[in-house]
Formats: sequence, C-alpha cells, structure tokens
Amino acid sequence: MDDNILKLLGRHGYVPSNVPELLRRLGLLPNEQQPLQEALRRLEKSGRIIRTKGNRYILAQPADLIPGILRINRQGRGFLQPDDRTVQEIVVEESATSTALHGDRVLVRRDVRPGARRAADGPVTGAVVRVLERKRSRIVGTLQQSKQFLFVIPDDPRIPHDIYVSPPRDAGRPARVGDKVVVELREWVSRHTIRKGKLSKCWGRRTKRAWTCCPSCVNTICRCTFPKARCGRRS
Repeated sequence: MDDNILKLLGRHGYVPSNVPELLRRLGLLPNEQQPLQEALRRLEKSGRIIRTKGNRYILAQPADLIPGILRINRQGRGFLQPDDRTVQEIVVEESATSTALHGDRVLVRRDVRPGARRAADGPVTGAVVRVLERKRSRIVGTLQQSKQFLFVIPDDPRIPHDIYVSPPRDAGRPARVGDKVVVELREWVSRHTIRKGKLSKCWGRRTKRAWTCCPSCVNTICRCTFPKARCGRRS
C-alpha cells in the first residue's frame, strides 16, 4: 500500500487529499481505511510524505522538505544529514532548529534562493519544520534553582536549553541543588515555551570518586546507583 500511496501523491496533477479522498482515489473499500491510515502514519514518520493543514497529504521532497538526522554543535548550529545520501548537507542555524535536539530525526524545509544556484552560493540552508523521531527521552544534568523554579542544566553542551522540573517526589533519594539527576523529557511542541521534564533519578553530588566509578555517566544514562555501585564500565 505504501508504494501505491507514493505513486498517487507523485502523479502529475495530484491535488492534496485527505483520508476519505485518498481512499476513493486508491480504489480502496471503506473497511480498508484503518490500514490506509496506518500506512500514512508510517510514511509521515519516515519523512517521505507530510500532512498539511486540513489533514491533506503531499510528497515531502518536491516541496523542498528533506528528512534526516540533525547534528548540533556546541554553538547551537545544526547540520542535517539527509536520509538520501545524494542530497547535500543542510545547515540549520540555531534560531531555525525549532524544538529539535541533537540526534533527532527531523524534517527540514530547504531554503530556496530565487535565480541562484545553491552550490555556487555557498552552503545550503534550511529550517526544521517537524521532529519525526526523538533520539532520547532522558537527559543527565545538574539540578539548579532560581527564585521560583527548579531547573536542570544538561551535561551535554549540544543541548542549550535548561529543563524546568517540579520538586521531585520519587527520585530514589532527596534531590538537592548541585546534584546530578536524570530527567524524563516531556513533549516540547513550541520553541516559545519552556522545556519541561520530570526528575526520575538522583545520583547525588558530582565527585571525582563518583565520576571515576562511571566516567561515561556524564552524557549517557547508566544503571549504576550513584555514587557507590559500579556499573562495570571502564574508561
């Protein structure tokens, strides 16, 4: 069914269609609507099609929408590695990364320069329009407190956004300002809202002994009980 959908959406003269219209144009029976919707979700998640306003579907690439993995450097600048290796890397400025984090699979709208060749005008640029898949659901960071809020500063410098959290109820041990903690990330739908999360584990203070125990804990989630137990990892 996926191939039939892609062929229909790529047909000359195709008009963006919703699910009932696609059902009819594909010659499917009413009881095949659920498999059609599942195929549409699968293709949308892969970045091959996109759902526009009014829940109508179009192909992504003809609209200059490119799926791929976003890599972000310490300065906050992003670089899209397209799924299609024949497509040039796309530079995404920090202000255009939307809610995407380092390693997320995203859909980027490629900037078009009228009357100019992209290759001759320097790097291709674009902006994130949708996060297709999150790489991580948890982050490690240091618990801090302002006058009114608790927040976590991520250890990974490629995540520039602080994560605001509620006072912990069950993080394994009492959490204090300065402690290393694990945060379960909540859905972040707009760059104009604060990033929220939930404290799920407290590892205590960052000490030389603790980091010698598990040096890889700085940027990854480790199962050890911080700081006494050993996880068996070696530097």
